[in-house]
Amino acid sequence: MKEAEKQLQYIEEMIATTKGNLSGGSIHFLLWGWLVFAAALLNYILLNYTDYSSPWIAWPVLMSLGAVLAIYLGRKQSKESRVVTKIDKMLVQLWAGFGITLFVVLLAMGAMGPTKVYPMLMALYGLGTFVSGGILNFKPLQIGAVAAWICAIVGFYQEQFDSQLILIAAAILFSYIIPGHLLASKK
Repeated sequence: MKEAEKQLQYIEEMIATTKGNLSGGSIHFLLWGWLVFAAALLNYILLNYTDYSSPWIAWPVLMSLGAVLAIYLGRKQSKESRVVTKIDKMLVQLWAGFGITLFVVLLAMGAMGPTKVYPMLMALYGLGTFVSGGILNFKPLQIGAVAAWICAIVGFYQEQFDSQLILIAAAILFSYIIPGHLLASKK
């Protein structure tokens, strides 16, 4: 076997191992996907169908729950024996950078307001899932990314906050939840 063929085979094996690792890690796509989806819809319902004075409460409650669950699941998975590839490490860096950028964008919400920030969040969902899908050669993540970007574009032209909530729920459905379930089914 030629050296180039060996290298290509090694890369393909690394991608296959990473896909296997990620199918086990699909729980993070599903965890965050369902929690953001629920928070957006609950915020929408509380805003439009109740007199509750703090309809935004779903966000800090569900995102705090998500952080606790993600830490627990991350620790549990790190104790399980598995091969960590360079691609796994790249994905960790991508999503760590995503998390930091997400925090920075959320800090901007005070100055810009949610109707300007939520479309940026949707665009970030698209970026993370598009790059992950490209690295893993997993088209559902890339298709979901395109859907998130379309929601972001539409969101920039929506003045109504409740429309933003529906768009963010749709973006997360297509970029996290559906691909997350497809990844989980690859176990």
